[in-house]
Amino acid sequence: MLHVVYRSHGGENAKGRPAWYSKPLALASFLRAVESAGEPVDVVFLNDGPLAQPLLTAMSAGGRVVPITGGTNRASYLAALKLAVRSGFDDDDVVLLAEDDYLWRPDALSALLAAAARRRADYWAPYGTGTHDDVDGRTRAERLPRTARGEARVPADVVRWVPHTSTTSTFAVRVGVLRQDHRLLVLSCMSGGDFDHTSCLAVQGVPRFGLRELVVHHPGASTSPLVRAARGAYLTATRSAVDLASLRRPSRRRRLAAADPALCTHMEEGWLAPAPAGSPRHWEELAGPGTGTAAPLSTALVHRFIHTVWTAVGNPAARPQVCTGAVDGPSTAQNGERVAA
Repeated sequence: MLHVVYRSHGGENAKGRPAWYSKPLALASFLRAVESAGEPVDVVFLNDGPLAQPLLTAMSAGGRVVPITGGTNRASYLAALKLAVRSGFDDDDVVLLAEDDYLWRPDALSALLAAAARRRADYWAPYGTGTHDDVDGRTRAERLPRTARGEARVPADVVRWVPHTSTTSTFAVRVGVLRQDHRLLVLSCMSGGDFDHTSCLAVQGVPRFGLRELVVHHPGASTSPLVRAARGAYLTATRSAVDLASLRRPSRRRRLAAADPALCTHMEEGWLAPAPAGSPRHWEELAGPGTGTAAPLSTALVHRFIHTVWTAVGNPAARPQVCTGAVDGPSTAQNGERVAA
């Protein structure tokens, strides 16, 4: 069974966003993916702080709402890990940790379920390839998106799962694996910086921090020499512990597989997932008026939710419309997915 812990926060940050971005759109696309999963999906909405009532109404209809007071991304992430680990989920189930600023393809969860059934990986990255771990341009060619390799003829709805190095805090994992890796994930989270990347490397048995990163750190906000010294000592100790813990025996080194093309995208400028071959405006079209490229939102609940949200929280200048176009044909994600050797 697939469980989802959807982390949400009522506020916004200063990240650059595409014109069609909104959290209501993110939630609507996720609910559409749940509706299209092909089997029941257990959803928990982990809400850090107050949210607009229309959002809460839609969440309550789509799953269980669990309010928390975290205050930071790190705190809510740790709360999501704890909820999944201490739940009554079966070890063989899969849990997806999802953030509230992603746009989801309608077939995202059905493709994820198909990949999990093949049991060729321990962790799955629906955000896909070429999005998070190629910032240095060192990703091996076979792990690049198909579009980057010139494979424009491969159908966009055939999802391939490839070994990958890293992803964000939106990922899926086998519940039993998560319970075994929980302490390492918590330790990685406390090591500062981009802890999601650190976590991905650690569970795969790859030390993240070199000697320089163990002893040279960002000074932080405080100007007190004593506070800076304490912070430096803490980070040196924590990062050393992460590197040591990542030296796992082969049987505990996890496999991370990423979707190609991506099943969702982080709605942040500069970090949109690569569009499928032949569809350069894929994500914009998925967020905008129906074009026949995505399944429609067919439940009256989600239609009412979209209308109510924009009535209640205002009408942004570049208001996105939920796709209601006709479906060109059934997705072949379940039949076409595979993990490359």
